[in-house]
Amino acid sequence: MKITRISVYQVDVPIKPATISHDRVMSVFDITYVRIETDAGIEGWGDSVPWGSNFVAAYARGVRAGLDELAPQLIGRDPRMVGAINGLMDFEMTGHPYVKTALDVACWDILARSLDTPLYMLLGGMITPEPHVVGSVPPEPGDELEAAMAAHRENGLIQFSGKSSGDVSKDITYLRWMGERMRPGESLKYDGNAGWRVDEAIRVARAMGDIDVYFEQPCATYEECREVRRTTGVPLILDETATDVGVLLRAKEDGVLDGLNLKLAKVGGISKMRVIRDLCVHLHVPMEIQDSSYYSEHACAVVAHMGHSTPERAIRSVINPKGLKKGTVDNPPIVRAGRIFAPSGPGVGSVPMLDAIGEPIAVYA
Repeated sequence: MKITRISVYQVDVPIKPATISHDRVMSVFDITYVRIETDAGIEGWGDSVPWGSNFVAAYARGVRAGLDELAPQLIGRDPRMVGAINGLMDFEMTGHPYVKTALDVACWDILARSLDTPLYMLLGGMITPEPHVVGSVPPEPGDELEAAMAAHRENGLIQFSGKSSGDVSKDITYLRWMGERMRPGESLKYDGNAGWRVDEAIRVARAMGDIDVYFEQPCATYEECREVRRTTGVPLILDETATDVGVLLRAKEDGVLDGLNLKLAKVGGISKMRVIRDLCVHLHVPMEIQDSSYYSEHACAVVAHMGHSTPERAIRSVINPKGLKKGTVDNPPIVRAGRIFAPSGPGVGSVPMLDAIGEPIAVYA
């Protein structure tokens, strides 16, 4: 089997404005889809959706610029040889994992389709049939937050994720407010998105009382996050600074790796995600299995397959896809009673709808 054509599509997906810490707001997601066709008549799809340009080192137009470099190198290659494909991409382009993600996912999609099996069967099998999803909650105490928590509970969610404001006094008030309302069996993660200084994170930890909470990526660098963990004792989930195996091994050796947010596009696709996932399972490090954007239904489908093929004890939560104002894929993953279920059928299962994503903006053959 050989790759005969790679087509690139771009679509803007408008959303209700979404905010991460320190007032970084997104109102439109710029999605890049990749369609790989073969001489066997089997095709595969992947996508990459960076969260703007000021979250991690990635941006949407960079995906397409990178694809212009990499896609021609893959023509004539066997897409089922995902190891060889990744080796070639890493040789041709150092770094830029978010560019390689779409191509890697599309190749895995083809591999699974060629075997007429769901993707999760190639990643370990159906180990966890019903992974828990996490519920994002508003960043301000009050009626809206109360309503969000009530809705999540009604839908069977037991894990909540809040975003820090970057204002120490507000963050302390928020955590105390949440702590008073948490129920037995529920957990809270407070995501700094690398926005706190070390002293700010320490002040928040010391003033929030005895609340049971995880800090996710409180500071910009690994060393700063390590200092917060060692000083405060608050369990640490690494995210933005944990992009490869080397960082994970260092954090484990330092005794500060209490959890990992494992994101598809951040590490470069399924191939590298699987390696990191398996290492975390071996090291007994619980994971949040996600993508940089929960507004991509196709990426969320891949994440659901990864969740199914991961031991339940190794999963804190799996991404909770957000409803899109402009749906772009057919057969997306399903969330029911606080659990996620991958699409049915071979491969990833979800397929971008051509009438929704339009004509390709670039074709390589």
